[in-house]
Amino acid sequence: MSVPGRIAMAFSVVAVVGGIAAFGSAGGSSAATAHRDTHPERIMSGREVFDFKNLGELVATSPVIVQAEVVGVAPGRTIGSVEDGGVDQARDVTLKVTTSFKTYPAVPQTIVMEEWGWDGSGNGYQVENVTWSQVGDKGFYFLEPSDGASRYQLVNTQGRALDKGGWLELSADPKSAFATSFYWDPLDLVMELKRLTNTKNPPADLPAAQSEPTIVTGDAADAPAPVEGTEEPIPGDSTADGSEPTPYPSPS
Repeated sequence: MSVPGRIAMAFSVVAVVGGIAAFGSAGGSSAATAHRDTHPERIMSGREVFDFKNLGELVATSPVIVQAEVVGVAPGRTIGSVEDGGVDQARDVTLKVTTSFKTYPAVPQTIVMEEWGWDGSGNGYQVENVTWSQVGDKGFYFLEPSDGASRYQLVNTQGRALDKGGWLELSADPKSAFATSFYWDPLDLVMELKRLTNTKNPPADLPAAQSEPTIVTGDAADAPAPVEGTEEPIPGDSTADGSEPTPYPSPS
């Protein structure tokens, strides 16, 4: 199975049990799928460009930080080709921005975030712990421009915190150093983000932004990332039968 270049969470290479894919530049395919799953049926794992240990590192490295609500979800661009290993399609997640904490470049009130996705047969997959966005989701998004025109993506799979009405559901691995160091509720996180992004009085404890490493090429790019077990994990809401019709576009 192929996976898109740099994909929504700034992966450089992803390996999944049963297939290996190296990310390249954004391409395109106009091929339409016969169906698209309404739920992801697989969870893909891989090596990420960034691995943040705390909120400060995430804030320093993310060029765009917003608090927003999901107001629409629809099929997005397709990339890849059969010759390159397959076609994948993104999900376009429309965010209505309520607060911008850090914007570079300037971010409009409504933006489109890409997340993944479907394979060439319309089978859905999510990347790591980044569950598919749903209309009505509210939360905090740590973003960067994607390869797609006028699109954004999470800076990595740790870059989303959904507001669950008094507590935050992180997209980070619950066992990661980042997740175990995170203790803010939604109101406290707003105050902390304002403090960490204060350009007039920069906080002394804000670390330097992480730099992207050199893109791996050649044989090393095709090497599988470490994985646990021998089977791809299945999301909890999946029927795993590859047959769900998808009612798109979503209501807004």
